[in-house]
Amino acid sequence: MSKNPTLLAKQFLFFAIFYYSPVWSDENPDLLLETDGGYNLHIHSRLQPLAINQIHSWLLELKDESGAVTAASISVVGGMPEHDHGLPTQPQVTEEVEPGSYLIEGIRFHMPGKWQMQFSIQVNGIVTNALLEFQL
Repeated sequence: MSKNPTLLAKQFLFFAIFYYSPVWSDENPDLLLETDGGYNLHIHSRLQPLAINQIHSWLLELKDESGAVTAASISVVGGMPEHDHGLPTQPQVTEEVEPGSYLIEGIRFHMPGKWQMQFSIQVNGIVTNALLEFQL
């Protein structure tokens, strides 16, 4: 018996999103990441659920033990390490929409598989890197 590939893809995407969706405090971030530098990244996708070939944006909340981290300079690159290619777009942090919340625009995943997003965060002249890995 052959299964519907579209249904299987949707089920897989549903699992991938909710597998990486822990609840933290009173928030429901889509993805969480802690850095060695003591930062916590809460990432909320504005596209729900994440989908292939749709440009969308993420809201990144940057926190440390004191709370929201403001005036950070953040760059983002991504790709698929198993396929040795990057994102088809060049996501950019376009603004700090509120203290510690940064809008990342221009994200598009063009195929299912293992993805990595590398965040470079500069605060007060100190750079901290964070690597996010997830499956679409």
